[in-house]
Amino acid sequence: MLKAIETTAKNFLRSRLVPQAIRAFRSAECTIRSVEDAVALTFDFRYCGIKIRPSQIPAEILQLLRLLRANPPRALLEIGTHKGGSFFLFSYTAAEDALLISLDLPHGKYGGGYAAWQGCLYRSFARNQQRIELVQADSHDPSTLQLIRQLLGEKQLDFLMIDGDHNYEGVKADFLAYMPLVRTGGIIAFHDIVPGREGFVGGVPRFWKEIKKDRQVDEFVASWQQGGYGIGVLYK
Repeated sequence: MLKAIETTAKNFLRSRLVPQAIRAFRSAECTIRSVEDAVALTFDFRYCGIKIRPSQIPAEILQLLRLLRANPPRALLEIGTHKGGSFFLFSYTAAEDALLISLDLPHGKYGGGYAAWQGCLYRSFARNQQRIELVQADSHDPSTLQLIRQLLGEKQLDFLMIDGDHNYEGVKADFLAYMPLVRTGGIIAFHDIVPGREGFVGGVPRFWKEIKKDRQVDEFVASWQQGGYGIGVLYK
C-alpha cells in the first residue's frame, strides 16, 4: 500500500517536471556526435529523478547500434520499452522519416510498462520527420497484432526488437506473431540470450539456442559467464 502511494506521488511530481526534463534532454542530445555518445547519454542522463538508463550492457548494444547505423531502419518495433533508453537509441540510428513503434505491457513481469509522463518523454525522441507510436497492450493478444499491422499500413519492419515477456512461451509467441511483419533481409533481435537466473532471463536463452540453428545470426555478448544480458540477432 505504501509503495503504491509512493509510486503515485513520484509519477505526479514527474508529470509536472517532464517538460523541463525534455528540454534538458534535448540540450544534452545536441552534444551527440557518435553512437558511443548516444549510449553514454542514455546511461548518464538524470533530471530530478527522471532517467532513461537502458537495461543493457553498453558494449553489447553498441554493436547492435552500429549494425543498424549501417542500414538505418525505416520501420521498427520494440516489444518491451520500459525506461526508454533503448527506444531512444533506436530512434537515433533509424532513418530520418522512420516509423518507430513501442509495444509495452503495463504491469508486466519483466519490465512493467510506463507512466503517462514517460510516454510524453518518449514521443520527444522523434527526430526530423520520424513518427512515434506508443502502444501499451499485451503483445500476445491478436487485437494488438492487428493494431500493429494497421500502424504499419503498407510498410514492413526493417527491425524488430523482442525484449518483452521473457517466459519461453512468451518470447516464442512474440517471435511467431511479429516475425512475419519483418521484411526479407530485415533484422530480429532478442535481449537476454545469455543463461542466468530464471527470474531475470526467463526462457530466452533456451529459445535462442533453438532458433539459431541453421540460421544466419550474430551474438553480441560481453561474456557468456555474466549471468544474463547478451543480444542475439537473426537475419530474416
